[in-house]
Amino acid sequence: MLPSYTPKLPGLNISVGSFLPRILMPSSEGLDLAPIDMVEPGALAVCIYNPAAVNPFPLPPPGLDYPARMALLDERDVALYVISGLSPNRLASWREQVGLAIPYLSDEKGEFAAEVGIPVKQVEGRNFRTHAAFVLHEDRVLAILLETDLAHHFEGLLAALDVAEGREPGRYELPDKPTY
Repeated sequence: MLPSYTPKLPGLNISVGSFLPRILMPSSEGLDLAPIDMVEPGALAVCIYNPAAVNPFPLPPPGLDYPARMALLDERDVALYVISGLSPNRLASWREQVGLAIPYLSDEKGEFAAEVGIPVKQVEGRNFRTHAAFVLHEDRVLAILLETDLAHHFEGLLAALDVAEGREPGRYELPDKPTY
């Protein structure tokens, strides 16, 4: 099992096996929705959670092909959405810049973050706020991966999805080669 599947992570009030809170937040649909509303019944999903008022994940660096990576999730029938501390207007702008119609929930008021907590990574004994990916069955947490999104540690996300689907994690040939 991968080390990123640790049931309890610093800063988070949820763990593997728990459910995301059903807090209503402004969405990309123009309605107030809860995380459960972002996924079809019985489906797997990935929620990129960034509690800060910053982009949920970066604009693509040269060589990174977000649509190709999204296609890998689509092939698995896995929904992807974002919960962010950004305002709905700023999330809409970010989504336009990224070039993907990623559904989002805005936690601008911080109610979701107050319930779920803020993920913390520890480097050389110091704590830093960060973001995480939740692999979900509807709104039940199957895995929590720190600093994982379409750009960062995407292979780990694919491995977590394999485990969630009862398969051995494989080797992943990504369709792109980003350069920094």
